[in-house]
Amino acid sequence: MKRIIACRPGCYELPLPAAMAALKGAGIDNVELEAPNDNDYDRLAGLAADMGMHISSLGTGTQVDDPEQVAALERIIVGTAHIGTRIIFLAASVKHASYAEGLEVLKGLAEKARQARVVLSVETHVPFGHNGDTARRTIETVNSAGLGYNFDTANIYYYNPKGIDAVEELKKVLPHVTSVHLKDSAKGEPGSFDFPVFGEGIVNFPEVFRLLDTQGFTGPYTLELEGPLVAGLPVKERTKKVKACLDYLRQIGVME
Repeated sequence: MKRIIACRPGCYELPLPAAMAALKGAGIDNVELEAPNDNDYDRLAGLAADMGMHISSLGTGTQVDDPEQVAALERIIVGTAHIGTRIIFLAASVKHASYAEGLEVLKGLAEKARQARVVLSVETHVPFGHNGDTARRTIETVNSAGLGYNFDTANIYYYNPKGIDAVEELKKVLPHVTSVHLKDSAKGEPGSFDFPVFGEGIVNFPEVFRLLDTQGFTGPYTLELEGPLVAGLPVKERTKKVKACLDYLRQIGVME
């Protein structure tokens, strides 16, 4: 099975062209980029093409009870569709609204996404997707092809009480997964930014991939390397971390 393995360039904390060049040098051809603030999607797509990379997803954060941010997301939906990218990674939150009120806004946004033939992939964050039960409730209540779930293999531990298990949470929402963020968790401690190289923590990556394979899911699987793992390191050392994670994925047979 050919999987889409991508990375977020933020792991380098460099200007975007330099970060993309570093990822390309590490052996990554797919990237999750932030939606452009200037709304110039052609420029962003052209940059990726010039670098020999594919934009597998665009990312943004939206407080769904903030009309200005909702309007911005509607523009992102249009721009994403314009450049032929299918997935919008969405860190959805609320400022003052209740969960139920937020869902009503998500319904309208999901319909706009469906009409544009893109998918809002809701992050493993409070309040809409921090665990399997909540994510399933969100996706099933909205009930639109325009809304799916971004399963984050480490955020499951970050946002929930100790003792939760990523594999068991994934099983609850498996049919609704439309993108995955790959991170390891050192000890599964809530609120911990200790996200080590893949295979050095507690995430059962082989089982995560096996379960998603049963759904025919091929990605994007996006490396999200952040926190002490990469912070403050020289570029070469950050690339070593990226390559170590890729080597682990090869070891478990999920990429060539």
